[in-house]
Amino acid sequence: MALIGALLLHFTPILAQENNLKVADSLFTIGRYSDAKNIYENYFQNHKKYNPNLLLKLAFLSERANDYTQSLYYLSNLAQLEPTVPLLKKMNSLAETHGLRGYEFNDYSYFVIFYRRYGEFLPILLLTLGVYVFVVMLIKIRNGEYIYKRHKWAMVIYLVALLGLLNAPANYSTGIISNGTTYLRSYPSSAAPVVERVSKGHKLTIIGARDNWNVVFWGGELVYVRKNDLMVI
Repeated sequence: MALIGALLLHFTPILAQENNLKVADSLFTIGRYSDAKNIYENYFQNHKKYNPNLLLKLAFLSERANDYTQSLYYLSNLAQLEPTVPLLKKMNSLAETHGLRGYEFNDYSYFVIFYRRYGEFLPILLLTLGVYVFVVMLIKIRNGEYIYKRHKWAMVIYLVALLGLLNAPANYSTGIISNGTTYLRSYPSSAAPVVERVSKGHKLTIIGARDNWNVVFWGGELVYVRKNDLMVI
């Protein structure tokens, strides 16, 4: 009985939230967008469940409310899950309309789509190839065959590059500026010189953090921005 009671206590809030989503879906269907948006946002903030359907609805409702920053935030989260050409083009179009940077659709965008879809297999493939080449070199050494220095250096560079590829997803993230007026500074201090003052909605690449500051790329250089000025994706 105690076990059943504990399970009920655990699942009751979950069931309540799922019922709330059904209510929100009904409100969305009949056009009560503001009420539906409040329920969706509450669910998203409490659970951080990046459901594609939920993210699409939140993006649509935010854009409809002329909150393009939030719309791009939800679309960017969706792009982490299911990157597609139409989605990235939509983000680029919305960003261009409002003069925002960081959403450019180019060859790099295609690489992102490829990496997100097949990224889990790519390191395995490259590692397998590296092991194969390494074994071939060992066999040649064992048989007394000469190995050119350039081949040895190529192997070292390949392994270093592979190590960097494996660690890249963990070291970098992106964030969207959430405040209307945000200062990018040359070092992590409120007294530091201002590199540029930017408005909300721009997307930045985060490469590290120091105390209450994020280290980001902006205009080809490293700058610092307060953590509470960014919505991290």
